[in-house]
Amino acid sequence: MNSTDRVILITGGSSGIGLELARLLLASGASVAICGRNIEKLEQAIGSLQPSNDKFHAIQADVTSGTDVDNMVASVVGKFGKIDVLVNSAGAGYLGSCLDTDDETIERLFKVNVYGTMRVCRTVLPLMTGAKSGHIVNLCGILGVKTLAGASLYTATKHALVGFGGSLSQEVKRSGVKVTSLCCSGVDTPFWEGIAGKPRAEMLLSAVDVATEICCILNQPSHTVVNQVIMQHVAHQV
Repeated sequence: MNSTDRVILITGGSSGIGLELARLLLASGASVAICGRNIEKLEQAIGSLQPSNDKFHAIQADVTSGTDVDNMVASVVGKFGKIDVLVNSAGAGYLGSCLDTDDETIERLFKVNVYGTMRVCRTVLPLMTGAKSGHIVNLCGILGVKTLAGASLYTATKHALVGFGGSLSQEVKRSGVKVTSLCCSGVDTPFWEGIAGKPRAEMLLSAVDVATEICCILNQPSHTVVNQVIMQHVAHQV
């Protein structure tokens, strides 16, 4: 399947990695749908992308809401008729030790990073298994495979995503669906807003770096699958 035939849904697509991925995919001729919680950011993304209406769809949706997710998927299918690729880029960031983390923050991290990703996958998967084709890419972060002091709760959510993706790939492989866990070191995105301890910019990957890697994963030969990728800045390896 070439890019012009594919329909790609990107959660968290109004900024950061999701936005840059949408830009690259639109340039390749793919049909792209993005979702985000904030309508103003979605409007800014549309202005930045200046997409063709027949190749682009933007939906306001919160991945922690089952109703929003159901409506989002139905809206994309209503626009394009299918979903070939799902990229779960929506996520909540936080750095803090276990003892310093309150219940509200823990709940938010798991609702967005874990339950949100699982909910979107569960809603999109019947379309893919029915078509005997599809690809899911989950952005798990380097803390999906590594650990870091001062990030125990956030790390737990990312380890959960890697475990989820690994098991899910085994569940759906006979249906022709691929699952990839992408584990990147720090990326220079709005993730860091309000978070202390941001590494220097020259030690961070760019959103374009990661978006380019996702495109490479999606463009592998059809008979191959990339199960997991660890991608780090050479100057900031964990």
